[in-house]
Amino acid sequence: MLAALWLALWLPGCDGAAEKPDRSGPPVPAVEVIQLASEPLLDVVDLLGELQASESVVVNSEIAAVIESVQFEEGQRVEAGVELFRLRDREEQARLAEAQARLALASEEFERTRRLADRNVAAAAQIDRTRAELEVAKAVVMLRRAELERTRVRAPFDGQTGARLVSPGARVTPDDPLVRIDAMDPLRLVFTIPEWAFPLARIGAAFEVHVAAYPDRRFPGAIDFVAPNVESATRRILIKGRVPNPDGVLLPGMFAQVTSDIGARDALLVPEEALVNDPDGVFVWRLDGEDNAERARIEIGARQSGRVEVRSGLAAGDRIVSAGTHKVRDGSKVRVVPAPAVGETDAPPSAAALGGGDA
Repeated sequence: MLAALWLALWLPGCDGAAEKPDRSGPPVPAVEVIQLASEPLLDVVDLLGELQASESVVVNSEIAAVIESVQFEEGQRVEAGVELFRLRDREEQARLAEAQARLALASEEFERTRRLADRNVAAAAQIDRTRAELEVAKAVVMLRRAELERTRVRAPFDGQTGARLVSPGARVTPDDPLVRIDAMDPLRLVFTIPEWAFPLARIGAAFEVHVAAYPDRRFPGAIDFVAPNVESATRRILIKGRVPNPDGVLLPGMFAQVTSDIGARDALLVPEEALVNDPDGVFVWRLDGEDNAERARIEIGARQSGRVEVRSGLAAGDRIVSAGTHKVRDGSKVRVVPAPAVGETDAPPSAAALGGGDA
């Protein structure tokens, strides 16, 4: 009976090939792959700057005097030479009138002496003396007019007035500020650039300015000053540019984002999704001719529109994993699936496309 039972158990294993265990293992991961090619990269720099008035001055009186009247409104746009303050000028007016009277007398005396000299009645020395007195009288009149002009405080350039700092009747000295004037159009933009952005530092280079107060507007400008040296402490270069401001919406003191194109160059660009970080730095999964993955350490550069420049570690023609990087293992084989065509949804690939799938 024991022998019969043993035969019953052994015979079925002798019919054909014996049943083998399943050794297929886990499925090969499916990933999207791109082949790198050199393409133009437009270098764009974004820097922070400050808007300043192209000209700015705190107006003072040249003399100590009393404010007679104010000739402007606060915040008013004024032209160069416009009278802002009038100082009390009665003494200056009197001195000018006296000088003009002396000039008239000296002029008559000179004419009388010249007529006598023409008739050989007056000596040459006499006509010389009256001519000198006439010139002195003219100079005194010019001096008195200059003294009177100092009682008129005028705008030194076209600009916009700030808050008035004095009132009529106040006695002021040359040390007392009266009002500030800022030239508002154009404004000056002041910023610095790092050494690597030095191609931007050329006279006439264009840029755009963006300010928080007007998020939907871009204000054009151009560089008109480049510092002749690099600041040793910061390794940056001082730049100044002019920004037209015809409607006056920009104000001195505003912070501005400066954007400028500094040229194009050939570069290798990879999607940001292809980058993988580990304690040793950044790498991508590069595929060999048999679709086996290996780590490729890279140095990244500029970022632009969801893509990153690769400065070293890859070459044109290399194939890298662009989606599904989390499923790849070093030395493992992958299955390449096509990437979505241009114009298809921007949604991430489905689990079926990038999931396990069949081997």
